Amino acid sequence: MKFVHVATRTRDLDAAIAFYAALGMKEMRRSELEKGKATLVFIAPPEGNFAIELVYNWGKDDGYEGGERFGHFAFDVEDIDAVLPGIVAAGGTVQREPYLLEGGGPRIAFVGDPDGNPVELIQR
Repeated sequence: MKFVHVATRTRDLDAAIAFYAALGMKEMRRSELEKGKATLVFIAPPEGNFAIELVYNWGKDDGYEGGERFGHFAFDVEDIDAVLPGIVAAGGTVQREPYLLEGGGPRIAFVGDPDGNPVELIQR
């Protein structure tokens, strides 16, 4: 397993990108989700050992409350179906069953840790 990114929502994508660029991070990829009505921008340091996913929900320009702003932790896993039973046995919950990400992306699922924090599992 590898920790790959943390997601946070932003009301001003350009300002968020400029802020993290000032820290030396660069935009690695961008996705426009028509169904999800969101733009996802992944930024990472030159070492590329993690990323921050900046999520702009189209039309949401008035900001977010603190708990609404945080998105999720994300981990690459070999086999989502093999990992899920252990997560449930350890007190986690399946928040969204495995599915293919829009646009032919990887297979993903969302689970909740015992405190309800969302965790994305990514099977590439």
